Amino acid sequence: MWQTVAVIAGLLVTFTAAITPLETNSWALLVAGSNGYYNYRHQADICHSYHVMINEGIPAEKIIVMMYNDIAYNTDNPTPGVIINKPNGTNVYAGVKIDYTGDDLTPQN
Repeated sequence: MWQTVAVIAGLLVTFTAAITPLETNSWALLVAGSNGYYNYRHQADICHSYHVMINEGIPAEKIIVMMYNDIAYNTDNPTPGVIINKPNGTNVYAGVKIDYTGDDLTPQN
């Protein structure tokens, strides 16, 4: 039963977000907390989310992106400089302003 409730709650949140415009003072914090090409999907999802936030009207200055940034030019990437988040998708890496990369983010800063 709880799984059904969770699915319904998730659908309601998604539906509400789709019909509710963001406030002009909205901020976004996008974090991919993993690194390595084997965790490709995490950074790809952050890049895609960045473009969603831009399209929703949040200015780039109000989007904070934290990701290791080690997959776009990884030697395992068959398309250097390109990150996609679905098969045959567009390059979601293009235009993403990354504020903190690699080991730049520490408890001290």
